[in-house]
Amino acid sequence: MTELTHRLPAIIDALAEQGWVVVDGFLTPAQITALRVEGERRYAAGEFHRAGIGRATQQQIRDDIRSDAVRWLDPIDRQPAELPYWANIEALQTELNRSLYLGIHEGEFHYAHYPAGGFYQRHLDRFRDNSARVISCVFYLNEDWQDTDGGHLRLWLDAEGQAEYRDIAPQAGRLVLFTSERFWHAVQPATRPRWSVTGWLRRAEV
Repeated sequence: MTELTHRLPAIIDALAEQGWVVVDGFLTPAQITALRVEGERRYAAGEFHRAGIGRATQQQIRDDIRSDAVRWLDPIDRQPAELPYWANIEALQTELNRSLYLGIHEGEFHYAHYPAGGFYQRHLDRFRDNSARVISCVFYLNEDWQDTDGGHLRLWLDAEGQAEYRDIAPQAGRLVLFTSERFWHAVQPATRPRWSVTGWLRRAEV
């Protein structure tokens, strides 16, 4: 039984009660470093592309809304550095389905690289015409991150996404989970480049 397995009940309880949870130490320091190095390798190889907004044919690049570049993880061709992340995410998915009957079918995830000064304006993760995204997952790869470096995830806790919020620092090993349809959120600018693996646990599309 892994260390994460012991923590899963508390993680599930927090998601059920408040709809969001911060999980530190989701991977070991060595696993985090390997995952970031893999992302950096792919970035240097030119495998990233500018992230857009919208879905399918409606997607567009908007520099005024977001400034990150992404590279999707391949769920079939998994690189060695990605295996611990997949294993823990799939354990989480299994427990969410068992405990909360969410009907999660799969996960889709990408490396995200924000340059210094990069940002993503306030938004919801669930598309208006598609309800497949159930749980949003943001896992940070930024070692030695200081609060003064910025780059926080701002998660609004009120239903309107206007008043009450929590700022969450993008520290290495930290996983943030929240229900995709409910929580408005934004990425604040940082003074240094910022790395994460971001994505969603999804229901099957109908």
